[in-house]
Amino acid sequence: MKSYFAPASTGNFSVGFDLLGAAFAPKNGELLGDELVIEGEAAELSLRLSGRYVHQLPGDVTDNLVIKCFYAFEQKVGKTLPRLKLHLKKHLPVGSGLGSSACSIVVACYAFNDYFGKPLSDFELLQLTAVCEGGVSGAVHYDNVAPSLYGGLLLMLPESPLLCRPLPWFPHWQVVLCYPGTVLSTKAAREVMPKELSLKHSIRFANMLSRFVSALYCQDETEAFAALQDLVAEPARLPLIPELTAIRAALTAEGIGHVGISGAGPTLFAVCQNDQQAEFAAAYFRQHYEKNQDAMTHICTLATVGARVLLE
Repeated sequence: MKSYFAPASTGNFSVGFDLLGAAFAPKNGELLGDELVIEGEAAELSLRLSGRYVHQLPGDVTDNLVIKCFYAFEQKVGKTLPRLKLHLKKHLPVGSGLGSSACSIVVACYAFNDYFGKPLSDFELLQLTAVCEGGVSGAVHYDNVAPSLYGGLLLMLPESPLLCRPLPWFPHWQVVLCYPGTVLSTKAAREVMPKELSLKHSIRFANMLSRFVSALYCQDETEAFAALQDLVAEPARLPLIPELTAIRAALTAEGIGHVGISGAGPTLFAVCQNDQQAEFAAAYFRQHYEKNQDAMTHICTLATVGARVLLE
């Protein structure tokens, strides 16, 4: 038996629509992500489901992403593989803006590649996860699968053979993630997006992204916070998450540097500079944004390690 894990991720990170992604890990040591256990080989491929958010998954396991990833991986390596007895522990909510589908895809593809002797390179594995995730979101992009696979804060380079590159981070930054317990479809969130941007708007978007990346390399925290502006997704998606305006006002009044939408939402995130800010943000989120028993709030640090083996 072998167990694998892949962490949750935040796509876009406000300033980098489809071009920035970060993996996060709770400070308290909890696993915020998906686990996949390969229990052994069997005559037929099977999947057992458990975990806090198992009730959000389709009842028919043949429609589960883990099963789809097995066949996609088999096709990619070009030979018939032994069937496996699998167990997915679903710790991430579906349609949350935390890369739930990407997380299941990454942990599955990583696990299969490791179990079968790593026939795919890291580059090929990243490409496979992006293609599988594209079947869910409707477009191939890397801002969730790449950080879930590699960890860290990554800049996507889709026109480059590198595909992505790690960026610096502020070690004292803490990111508070709050999922309210409601589901927001990634496809639905993309449908409200503008189909094109004006030249002026495009230049301003490029300016903010380059300003943020430059600030990271220079470790200029003031510039980094000033550049954390979502000029593309947030204006279109704000009607889907109307609470954001009041929450941002309350948290920034306490000196918290930034509040934004994680991925397509509805999860929100707050970037904090110390323990006091993080505790305040977490308490405020729990009181003003959590809506039902599925909700969760975590104080996180950047996850420097992505997909990995948990138990051999």
